[in-house]
Amino acid sequence: MAGACMAAIMITLHHLNNSRSQRIIWLLEELQLPYQIKHYQRDPRSMLAPAALKAVHPLGKSPVISDDDIVVAESGAIIEYLVEKYGAAV
Repeated sequence: MAGACMAAIMITLHHLNNSRSQRIIWLLEELQLPYQIKHYQRDPRSMLAPAALKAVHPLGKSPVISDDDIVVAESGAIIEYLVEKYGAAV
């Protein structure tokens, strides 16, 4: 992928504490993709995700990524999406 195209990419990883987001960070680093992390904290009593994360994806699960207008949830689906879209460029 050309440098100019890479500069236009900005993936947002919606990270909920105590989730499987670490494997997505690893893949983003391996693919050398630009990304930002938006942190969310679970409710200490219920351990549920906050409403702000449910606004990103109705299940309120993490990890979730936003890539332009595309929102992908579940670590396996995110890995497949990132490798299919960006993996060949590495």
